[in-house]
Amino acid sequence: MTGKTGIEWVKEYHGTAANLSNTKAQAEGFYYLVGCSRSFNWGNDLAWDVDFEEPGDDTLWADKVDIVYFSGHGDQNGPVFGVKNHVDGQAKPSQVRLGNLNLEWLVLDACLVLQETGVFSRWRGSFKGLHYILGFDTTTGDEKYRGTYFALYLRLGYRVRNAWIKACQLTEGSGTHMAYLRADKSGTNTYDDHLWGYGYVSGDPVPSGITLYYFTTPC
Repeated sequence: MTGKTGIEWVKEYHGTAANLSNTKAQAEGFYYLVGCSRSFNWGNDLAWDVDFEEPGDDTLWADKVDIVYFSGHGDQNGPVFGVKNHVDGQAKPSQVRLGNLNLEWLVLDACLVLQETGVFSRWRGSFKGLHYILGFDTTTGDEKYRGTYFALYLRLGYRVRNAWIKACQLTEGSGTHMAYLRADKSGTNTYDDHLWGYGYVSGDPVPSGITLYYFTTPC
């Protein structure tokens, strides 16, 4: 079993934020190398916050696959999209409820989405069976190869958390701090998660009684 994946990326922000150059290459580098069944590739004005939200369309998109990679702008309140006519253009933690259908791993390749201050209170409610959110404590660069490296290390059999650390170390300097937020509970072991088909995958840490673990380190 190799699981299913989807990606969303934004280069064009229509004046609400600076346009980006490398998000498409970054996300598609992951999408075409990771080896999962490819479910969706939404970019620019076709990438919508509602695809990650509940109520919303997460059961059609983000929560219908095993691993999702978003590349674009972000801040402490979540990933930022280029169009605002679906909800408000940002998938806020208070609107994100993932894992109650399928999703195990959410990659938010965006600035500050996992800023350490307040991270547990912001994101706790988003874990409804979700194993990890992988992202950044600090700002990060507009970089094109991180998704490719992440996919490569997953396929080499690295644990999900270690594959993200390695990909970030190869693409950022020490002033950037990668991060992840992980859910676990009695009877599960997400610490040792691998991509489907490449090693152990924990059962889902359903929300009752979960503990969240946060890790950040300079790249």
